[in-house]
Amino acid sequence: MKTKQNITIAPTEGDMTRIVYDAISNCGTDATISLAPGEYHFYPDLACEHYCFVSNNRHGLKRIAFPIIQKKGLTVKGSGARLIFHGEIVPFLIEASERIALEHFSIDWERPFYSQATVIGSDAKGVDLEFDRMAYPYRIEGDTIIFEGEGWENTPVDGVFAFDPQTRAPVHKSGDSLGTGFPDHISVKDLGSDRVRLNGTFPQLPKNGDILVMRHYARDSPGIYLHRSNDTTLDQVDIHHAGGMGLIAQFCENVAMTRSRVTPSGKRLFSTTVDATHFVNCRGIITLENCLFENQLDDPSNIHGIYTRIRSIEDAHSVVTESVHPEQYGVEIGFPGDRMAIVDETTLLGYAELEILEVERINGSFSKLSFKQALPKGIKNGNVMENLSWTPDLKITGCIARNNRARGFLITTPGKVVVTGNEISSSGAAIKISGDAKSWFESGAVNDVFISRNRFGDCCYGAPEWGRACIDIDPEIKNSKTNLACYHRNIRIEDNEFATSESSLLFARSVQNLKFLRNMVGPSGNDPADSNKTQAVVTEGCLDTEIDSTLRIARKTDDARRVEPCDN
Repeated sequence: MKTKQNITIAPTEGDMTRIVYDAISNCGTDATISLAPGEYHFYPDLACEHYCFVSNNRHGLKRIAFPIIQKKGLTVKGSGARLIFHGEIVPFLIEASERIALEHFSIDWERPFYSQATVIGSDAKGVDLEFDRMAYPYRIEGDTIIFEGEGWENTPVDGVFAFDPQTRAPVHKSGDSLGTGFPDHISVKDLGSDRVRLNGTFPQLPKNGDILVMRHYARDSPGIYLHRSNDTTLDQVDIHHAGGMGLIAQFCENVAMTRSRVTPSGKRLFSTTVDATHFVNCRGIITLENCLFENQLDDPSNIHGIYTRIRSIEDAHSVVTESVHPEQYGVEIGFPGDRMAIVDETTLLGYAELEILEVERINGSFSKLSFKQALPKGIKNGNVMENLSWTPDLKITGCIARNNRARGFLITTPGKVVVTGNEISSSGAAIKISGDAKSWFESGAVNDVFISRNRFGDCCYGAPEWGRACIDIDPEIKNSKTNLACYHRNIRIEDNEFATSESSLLFARSVQNLKFLRNMVGPSGNDPADSNKTQAVVTEGCLDTEIDSTLRIARKTDDARRVEPCDN
């Protein structure tokens, strides 16, 4: 019987990058790299390089600390090891591999890609901040603040974001940049003694003691990037920070994340700079079980495919397609043998399916697809295509998602979806089921979604565009009532508890066979509900709906809160 290879690494002072690289290079099939307990530091200087087209992040030549490429059966076992990264580096790349397991370690950065400061004053003309300059170094040139990192420096790119240090949650109704969205420039004045004034009129002034997170880095350094790999597991992996998404997987089969956390370290109120996890064009099953996602500056998870737009019809069997959103540049469309749906970009309804015979990559934006069958009648430029061969089942159980900017779980996949036993509180919708062919081009009309026994805390207390209701089903269709069929199907929302100040529990557009049954509702006792929202359940262009006429009050009296479904 062949002995399995086991390589043990102990922490030493200085850069561990080459030591880890050599260990991975020497690993055969079914090997284990065991990291002894302790703190490991990684720098980009001697890291290997790999060009990565990372969906919903920035593509580019990346320095990689753990390049796990074309490996089988490799386990990285951490024993509680703390992995500290410096500068612009991607901690883990798992590509063209299978049966990779990451276990029991944490990922963090010595100098994070965002900064934070304490509000010490505010008025109609600006906000005064105090920085811990040792933790978040910066300098001021003219009226511009420049944040200094390890090998990088940046001005704010996405403005600022306000957190309440007592609740550790976003400040109620503050939205992005205190109600100003994403300003191109925020003028500053140096007040001395590590104090800075943000000049301007902010609709949502913070209170003294609030924490402002300064967002000054693009999505260039995700924590863990999975690409074209099968059967990947993450267990007890804590991601305290990343300059991009914590975990991003594309064209992967079977990914499981269990007993893991995306959570800030130390005194920080921010974890990852954008989504905690993200899955693009995956298949098999995506599992998120007993995980914690908090304080990331975007959603805990987004599961979707990609609509690519038809640029031109070449012949009876071929089209040229375009990846429209700049953060989908270079991402594969599909492979020979994959099934592609042809979709009307206005109604989002598919009307034909074709099998890919050949893919000719023209460049990062355009590809020529040749099909086994002839193109259907009526196909035209501007229609979009969706890869039906890369759509996963999804299981989210026992997870906590809270205190983050924007929404909760974004779910657009036609696979079987089960969301049970979770606690979700987000500044936007707790669950958002959408689909669009005009902005992010994220595909995946759902066919089977079961949402049950979850507890929804306060939701929709941030910017209005983050969600109409705790559960927001809103495919971007111009006029859902004129569609010949519904976009989404078979969504059951049963036996959940809504402990929220938000009065709108469900918004549903273009769903056939929608059930909202045996759910309980009660106030959270926190921020007041939005007085402009009066309907608990609103439907638009839906068919075959079954909605309870009353909601039971959770842990209160026997009085029932009236639900008046409104079909706009």
